[in-house]
Amino acid sequence: MASQVAAQSADPTALDDVVVTGSRLAGGQRVAPIQVIDRETLDRVAVAEPAQLLTLLTANSGSEARVDQLNQPQSSGTAQFNLRNLGLGSTLVLVDGTRWTTSAAVATDGSTFVDINALVPVIAVERVEVIKDGASAIYGSDAVAGVVNFVTRMGPMRPEVRVRQAIADGGDETTIEALTGFSLGGGQLVLAASHLRRSSIGSDERDFTQAERYGLAPWTAVTSYGQPGSYFRPSQGRFAPDPDCDNAAFASAFRNGPSDSFCRLDYSDFFDLSPEEERTHLFADYRRPIGDLSFHLQGAWAATHTRARQSPSLPILARSPVVPASHPDNPFGEDVLFRGRLLGAEAGASVADFDYRTWRLSTGLSGRLASGWNWTLDATASRQHIAYDKPDVIGSALDAALKGFGGPDCDRIRGSPGAGNCRYFNPFGSAILGTGTTNDPALIDSLIGSTGLRGAARLLTLDAQTSGRVADWTGGTLDLALGLQYRQSGLRHDWSDLVNAGDLLTAGFSPDFEGDQAVAAAFAEARLSLGQTFDAQFAVRQEAYEGGEDAVSPRVAFGWSAMDSLSIKGSWSQGFRAPSVYTLFGAQASQPSVFDRGAFVFVNTLASGDPDLKPERSETLSLGAVWQPSEALTFSLDAWRIDYRELIVKPSAQAVIDAAAADDAAGRTGTPAQMQVTRSPSGALTFVALRFINASSVETRGLDLSARYEREVAGGRLSATATWTYVDRYDIQVAEGARRVSGVGSTNLNTLGRSLPRNRGELALSWRGALDTITALAHHTGRYRNDRAGITDARIEASTMVDMHFSHVLTRSLDLSLSVENVADSDPPLAQFALGYDPVVADPRGRVISLGIRHRF
Repeated sequence: MASQVAAQSADPTALDDVVVTGSRLAGGQRVAPIQVIDRETLDRVAVAEPAQLLTLLTANSGSEARVDQLNQPQSSGTAQFNLRNLGLGSTLVLVDGTRWTTSAAVATDGSTFVDINALVPVIAVERVEVIKDGASAIYGSDAVAGVVNFVTRMGPMRPEVRVRQAIADGGDETTIEALTGFSLGGGQLVLAASHLRRSSIGSDERDFTQAERYGLAPWTAVTSYGQPGSYFRPSQGRFAPDPDCDNAAFASAFRNGPSDSFCRLDYSDFFDLSPEEERTHLFADYRRPIGDLSFHLQGAWAATHTRARQSPSLPILARSPVVPASHPDNPFGEDVLFRGRLLGAEAGASVADFDYRTWRLSTGLSGRLASGWNWTLDATASRQHIAYDKPDVIGSALDAALKGFGGPDCDRIRGSPGAGNCRYFNPFGSAILGTGTTNDPALIDSLIGSTGLRGAARLLTLDAQTSGRVADWTGGTLDLALGLQYRQSGLRHDWSDLVNAGDLLTAGFSPDFEGDQAVAAAFAEARLSLGQTFDAQFAVRQEAYEGGEDAVSPRVAFGWSAMDSLSIKGSWSQGFRAPSVYTLFGAQASQPSVFDRGAFVFVNTLASGDPDLKPERSETLSLGAVWQPSEALTFSLDAWRIDYRELIVKPSAQAVIDAAAADDAAGRTGTPAQMQVTRSPSGALTFVALRFINASSVETRGLDLSARYEREVAGGRLSATATWTYVDRYDIQVAEGARRVSGVGSTNLNTLGRSLPRNRGELALSWRGALDTITALAHHTGRYRNDRAGITDARIEASTMVDMHFSHVLTRSLDLSLSVENVADSDPPLAQFALGYDPVVADPRGRVISLGIRHRF
C-alpha cells in the first residue's frame, strides 16, 4: 500500500500502542498530524532504500534524491527529507527516537541535512513515523517542518533473506538483505545487513535529454565553453571561434550560424540519470534486563560509493588562460584568451567519485523509581566521512603548457619551450585533426588534478529524562515529562592543496575549515486527559548555544473526540533551527548555471560563513479532523500554516549578477552587487562572492487530505487509500521590506525554495488474500512553472505515474514478488532544464521491472 495504509485512525487513542513520535510521554494521546508507514506497507511497495519513501509522502517536496551533477555536484549519492519544502535541514530525522549526525556532504545552497541513505537497512525498519507539524518544543532544533522517526525491529524473529533484481532500459539493480533475531545472554539481539549494487543509466540512453531534440536551444545542455574552443582577440575586441570548429570530425561542436563568435559544445551525452552505485549497511540492536533496569546497545554502519559521469572535462571558469602568439599552433598571430575546456566530446565522459562511511553507536539504561516514575539515560554518537574526487584542470600547469613548458618531466627552469621533455599543449582543434601538435596522454594527465575533498561530520548526544503521573482524579489525569539534553556537533572539510590555492580552473578557491557547536537543553511536557474524550499537550523547551542566542520553543495542542465518529485536533507552536556549523564557519565553492549577457554559463561562486548568524524561527498552526462514518471508511483533513522567519540563506548568484547588471546600466559604480562580481579582461563572468545571511522568510499554508476504505472481497481484504497535499500559499520575502514572491507551483530556481508543485497526490488500491497480494499505486504531480531565466516555455505539465506490485506465497518459507514501476514507461514532463526534465521532481529512469524472493528459515 501507499503512504496512508496505516496513516490516520478515526480514534486517536488507537495510535497509542503504535506511534511513539510526537510526545515524550509513553502512551500519550497523539494530537498532531501523524502518518505511519508500517512494515506491511514497506513490503507491499517493495521499498529497497529510504529514498523511495519520498514518493509516498505527499507533504514532502524539493528533496535531492536523484543524481544531478549539474546542480548538486557535491552531494551525489545522498538523499534527505524536505517536509513542506522548508529546507533540507528543517526536518528532524530520528532513529528509535534519537538523533543522527548530519551528512558530511553539503547541498549546493549550503544546506546541511541527515543523509537517509546512510541509516539502517530497510529490512531492519519496523515502521516510519512522520509528524507533519512543528515539534521543536519536543525535540529541539531542526524540527521546524516536522519529524521523521525510523523505528527498528526488535525481539526474536525468524531469520530471513531477501533478494531483489531490477532492470530498466540501460541499467540494472541488485539488492540483498538479511535479518535475524534471537536470544543471547539473557537479552534479545537483532542483526541485519543489506547490499545494493546499481549500474548507471546515462543521459545518452534517453531521447528526452538530447539537446538536438530541441534544436540545440540555449536552455539545453549546450555551452559556449567548448572544445574546440573560442578565443578573445584583443586586436579586434571580440571572440573568434576555433578555425576548425565546423569540421565534421567534431560531431558535438557547433556554431549557431556563420557569424557566431563561439565554438559551442553539446554535452547532453555525458551525464548520469541514475549513477553507478554500491551501498552496504550493517545493523545490530541488543536489549536485555539487568535486575530492575533495562539496557540497550545499538550499532549501525554504512558505506556508499557513487560514480557519477560528467562532461569530458569541466569548463574553464576561474579565469581565461593566455595562448601566446609564440605558440606554434596559434593561428591568430597575437596573444589570445582561451574560452573553453581542456577536452572535448572525443575524450568521453569524465567521472566524479563519492565515498561515504557512516557509523552510529547508541546505548542507554531505563528503569522505574519507587514513586512509579520512569527514567531513561541515553548516549548516542554518530559520524559520517566523505571522500569526494572530481577531475579539474590545474591552472598553473596549463599556463606553463601553453608556453611550451608542459609535461610531467619538464624542467621549467633549465628547459626550453617545446623541446625535450617540455611540450606545448595544443588547445586548438588541430590537435585532434593531426594538422597541429598532438597532445599525448602523459601531457594531458599532468594538467589534471582533483578537488580531493576529505571531510567528516559528527554528533554526540546525551539525554536524561523522567516521566510519570502528577495527579489522578475522577475523570482526569495529569502526566509530566522532564528532561535534559546535551549535544555537540562538528564538521570539517579539507580540500586538496590545489583547491586551497585556487589553482583548479573550475572548482576555483575554497579554504579548509573545522568548527563545532555545543548545545544544552532543558524541556518539559505535560499531558492533561479529561476522560476518554479530551487531551491537551503543553510543552516548552529551552536550548542554549555556546557563543550564540538561546532559543525557547513552546507548544500547545489538543485532541477532542467530539463524537464516536469524529475527532478534532489542533496545535500552536513556535520553533527554531540553529545556524549549522557550516553556515557559521564554513566556506562553499560552487558553480551554478546562470544567465549572463544573453547566454547560459557556469560561474564560480564562494559563499562564506558568518559566526554572528541568528537562529531561524517559526510559528506553526494546525487544525485537523478525522471522521469515520463507518468501520470501513475513514476521512482525514489537516490544515496547516507555517511562518518561517530569519532563514539562513546563500543569496542567489543570479540575483547578484542581475543587480550588478542593473547598476551598470544605470551608470552606478562601486555598488555592493558590483563589488561581488568579477569578470575577465574579455568580459567573461569569472567569480561571484556570496555570504550566508539571515535574510528571508517563508509563509506557507495548505491542506493534507486522506481517505481510506476497506472491505472483504473475493475471500481477501480490499483497501483503497488516497492522500492529497494542496499548497495554497508559499510566499517568500527575500529581505525585510522586500516584495513577497509566490513560490507555490514553481521550480524556485531564483528563490530559496525548491521545486514545489501546488498539488501532489497518491492513490493506492490493494487486495490481499491468503496467498496473493496485488497493489496498484498512482503518483500524481500537478502542473507547475519553471522560473529559470532565459527560457522560452515555463510550463511543466502535470504527470501521473502508475506502479504495480504483486506478491505470492509459495510455501511457509518462500515468497515471490514482481513489481513494475512506471508501467506506461512514460518520460518525465518537459522542463527547460539542461537535460529536459526537472531532476528534483521527476524520475528519468522509465519503466523499472523487479523480481524479488524472500526466504524465511
